[in-house]
Amino acid sequence: MNQQPKTREDSDDDDYALEKPRLLIVDDSPTMCRAMSRLLADDFRVVEANDGEAAWDIISSDTTIQTVFTDLMMPEMNGFQLLRLIRESVHPRINQLPVVIVTGHGDDERMRRQAMRLGATDFITKPFDSLQLRARARSAAHLDQTTRKLQQATKALELESTIDPLTGLANRHYLMKHGPEMLSYAIRHATPISLLRISVDQYDALERSKGAALAEKVLNNIARLISSSVRPEDTTARIGRAEFAVLMLGTLPGAARQAGLRIHQLMRKTGYRTGSAHFHMTVSEGLVSPALTATLRFDEVLKVAESRLGKAMREGGDKIVFAAAEGKTAKSAPPADALTLDEALVLLRAGQLDKLRPQVRRLLARVFPLLVYGNREMGLEFEPCLRTLRDHLKAPARKS
Repeated sequence: MNQQPKTREDSDDDDYALEKPRLLIVDDSPTMCRAMSRLLADDFRVVEANDGEAAWDIISSDTTIQTVFTDLMMPEMNGFQLLRLIRESVHPRINQLPVVIVTGHGDDERMRRQAMRLGATDFITKPFDSLQLRARARSAAHLDQTTRKLQQATKALELESTIDPLTGLANRHYLMKHGPEMLSYAIRHATPISLLRISVDQYDALERSKGAALAEKVLNNIARLISSSVRPEDTTARIGRAEFAVLMLGTLPGAARQAGLRIHQLMRKTGYRTGSAHFHMTVSEGLVSPALTATLRFDEVLKVAESRLGKAMREGGDKIVFAAAEGKTAKSAPPADALTLDEALVLLRAGQLDKLRPQVRRLLARVFPLLVYGNREMGLEFEPCLRTLRDHLKAPARKS
C-alpha cells in the first residue's frame, strides 16, 4: 500500500528542525538592528548588541555565535576596538570568528583599509540591499563552519599523532599506547625496565616573567638535554605542558639512576640569557625500576613514578627521587611471614602444604618471568600453559 508523505502536522515526535546559524548584529541604532534582523531572520538566529562592550560580553560567553556584523561608529567601544579584541583573543573559537564591518561613513576606502588591516572578513557600506546582506551573511557563516570543522579535524589529528609538535619528541598518546607493550615485552623476556618522570620547575613563573615565546625556546632546549642524556633506543616523550617521561627498556636500575642524575646535573650547568638577564632552570624527577611480575600494569608503574616526582616537587624541586618515601602499601607489600623460594621448596618436599598454599599465587607471580625465559631458551612450547597461568595470576584472588 502506498503511503502519503508526512506533513509538518503529522510528523513523528522525534523529528527536529536543523539549527540556524547564530549571528550577532552590533549597532547603536535600534532601527538599523531591527531592519537587519528582519532581513536575516529567515536564515539566521539573530542576537543584537547596541555597542562593542555589550557585543564582547556576548561573544565571550556565547559559544554558538558564528558570525559578527558590526557598525564602526559606536559609543563606549567602537567597531575597530571590538574587531581588535576578537582577533587578539587567545581562544581560537573567538579569534577565528568572521567579522563583517558595516558602515555609512563617507571615507569608505580609508575605513576599508583600516578594517582589513585589523582582520575584518568583509566590508559592507550603507545603504545596502537585502540580497547583498544575505549573501555576505551566508558566506561568512559558511566560512565559520568550515573553520570549525578544520579545527576539529586538526585536534583529532593531534590526538592521533605520536609526535609532540613543539619539541619533536613522542607525545603522551604514544607513551600510553606503547608503554604497556614495552612493559609486556620486559615481563616476557625478564628484561629490566625503568620509567623516569620529569617536571620543569617554575615553568609557569618563567612564562609569566619572560613571555610564552621565550619559555617555549627554553622548553625546547630542555627537551634536547633530556633526549641527549639517554640512549637513542629509549622513549623520550613530552606528556604535558612542561612534563616529560623517559621509558628505558633493558636498562638496569643503576644505569637508569645515572641517566636521571645526568639530566639533573646538565640542567644545573645550563644557563640562559635574555638581554642582560641570566637565569638557570631546574627539574624535579621521579624514577621507578619495578620488580617484574605477571600482573604488573603500566599505569601502576606510571603512578609510582608520578608519586616520586610529586615528592621531589613538594620538597622544593631540583631533586631526583629513586624510592617512594611512604614505602610500600599494605596491599603491595609481602606478608610478614612471606616465604622465599628456597623456603617454599623445603616445605614442598616436606609435604607441609598448608603453610605453602596461601602463598602459591605470590610465589608463582615471582617466578613467572623465569618460566617465560626458560620456555623460550629451551624451546619447550609451553606458551598455552603460560598464557593460562598469566590469566589466572591477573584475575582477582578467590577468597578461601
